[in-house]
Amino acid sequence: MSTQQQVSAATSSVEERQRVESLQKLARQLHTKNGIASAILAIATGLGALLFVAIIVKLLIDGVPYMINPNFYGSDGIGVVGPQIFNTIYLLVFSEIILVPMALAAAIYLVEYARQGPLVTTIHFAAETLAGVPSLVLGLFGYLVFASVLGFGLSRLSGILTLLCLNFPVALRLFEDALVSVAREQREGGLALGSSRWHMIRTVVLPSALPGIITGVILSAGKVIAEAAALIFTMGSSNPSNVYTLSPFVSTDNLTIHIWFLKTVGAGTVPEPVADAVSAGSAALLIIILLVINLGSRGLGRLIQRRVMGA
Repeated sequence: MSTQQQVSAATSSVEERQRVESLQKLARQLHTKNGIASAILAIATGLGALLFVAIIVKLLIDGVPYMINPNFYGSDGIGVVGPQIFNTIYLLVFSEIILVPMALAAAIYLVEYARQGPLVTTIHFAAETLAGVPSLVLGLFGYLVFASVLGFGLSRLSGILTLLCLNFPVALRLFEDALVSVAREQREGGLALGSSRWHMIRTVVLPSALPGIITGVILSAGKVIAEAAALIFTMGSSNPSNVYTLSPFVSTDNLTIHIWFLKTVGAGTVPEPVADAVSAGSAALLIIILLVINLGSRGLGRLIQRRVMGA
């Protein structure tokens, strides 16, 4: 080998070694940056989770001592929430009975039947716009339309219809996302077996989309239970003597309105220790109700999914 070839080989070896060292240095830098980013994200996630847990624990610690008192669930007196619990469950059941079939049917049509175009785009734009409207504004709209124009007055029916306006866009979008997440191959496989489109949707798409549908039901249920601003203008803040009736035309309140009333309008009419006790107990009760709904809905959804998919 000539001297020139030896020099060339040595130069190539040095360049190769430098290139390997450069790649190793770059890999170490990327690994370090990845570790720093992962640590920052982990810290942010931990702080957020810690904040949520702290709020829940604080509310439970303050409210459970009052919540376990049987007198707390009475019907008469200023320190009881029996009527408010009944009204909260009433609103939840009747709102979900109307909302879920309506929003799910609309989502099925938009995803499975409607031709994608200006109409679907306009519907999505309108739904997203309505979802961004503050609940207070929807409460005023409900008072104007349902309570005044349609003549329902301050009643449960006005509150339920206002809740539908509030929750329908969110439920529609969540149900659409659940249906879209089902693989196209599953639809094509069902149709290839000779199924009609509706039979394929009912036996293939809906069972596969059930986890997302349940998520939509849970989120809408949480908004129904926790809503106060929209209901103050449409349902009122007091209960009649026949509060335990199923009539939708009576004016009532719920747990969240009751908490708001005790801390604002009724602050001077209710002793402060009683108001604090009822508010703390009501807040803890709301958390437990939401937890039961969450766990119960997911358990029921898994049971239905296993039975339908196994059939």
